[in-house]
Amino acid sequence: MRQAVLCGVFSRCVSWLAVVLPIVLYSVHASGQTPATCPTAVRTPVASAAPAQTVSVASENQIWKTITVGGSKGVNAVRVAMETAPCPIFIGDDADEILGRPSFPFLKQQVELDLVILSVFELGFGDQDARKEVELGAHVEVSLRDIYARAVSLGFELCPAEVGPVLRLQYLDQPIGEFLHIAMKPVARYTGELVNLTVGRGGIDLLFVGGNGDPDVMHPGVIQFVFVRPRPNTIASGIPLRLSGGDLAKR
Repeated sequence: MRQAVLCGVFSRCVSWLAVVLPIVLYSVHASGQTPATCPTAVRTPVASAAPAQTVSVASENQIWKTITVGGSKGVNAVRVAMETAPCPIFIGDDADEILGRPSFPFLKQQVELDLVILSVFELGFGDQDARKEVELGAHVEVSLRDIYARAVSLGFELCPAEVGPVLRLQYLDQPIGEFLHIAMKPVARYTGELVNLTVGRGGIDLLFVGGNGDPDVMHPGVIQFVFVRPRPNTIASGIPLRLSGGDLAKR
């Protein structure tokens, strides 16, 4: 029974693995060239087998990391920073393309943001049994639209897209095997596909890749997202929650 369920999970994640697996293999292959200055991971990823505690309101959720976005010199400066980072950073084609889109929102004014990490389970999807048992948890899948809507209803905000590259450059000690999806208004490729950003570490190299930003794409309960926890009397992201049709993307 367990094997059948796990096979079902893998079959539903084929498209995701098709993107991530070649990147992971690249990371392992390139590990021999990693500079000695690359920091060692110091934080252990949240164990997927542990029951997730449901978040009630944003103000009660612990801040994971505070970063500053804005004031950037643009895409060229970001690419140079990634090329010269102390750790090798692999940039996926989709992520690289949307970084160069004229519509990619680099903020002119600097803004300090408090970030939190929330899994789909922690947003309240799935019951306690599903969070404890592989067989039950494997069947919990939620659309990106519903994930974002639930987070906003709890008081969290979507991240400015610039959080993706800034976080990648600053989060050099990311644990191997951790993938954090940036909760953001997706950016459209030149061909129209909606793309959001993920920072991960599949091997030694750090990863900065694009994923499916379609609002109807489904995510398992253990998938983790980065949201903004707004400060009192501020709206950090300035991004309205519009999660349907062509209004969802910046084109």
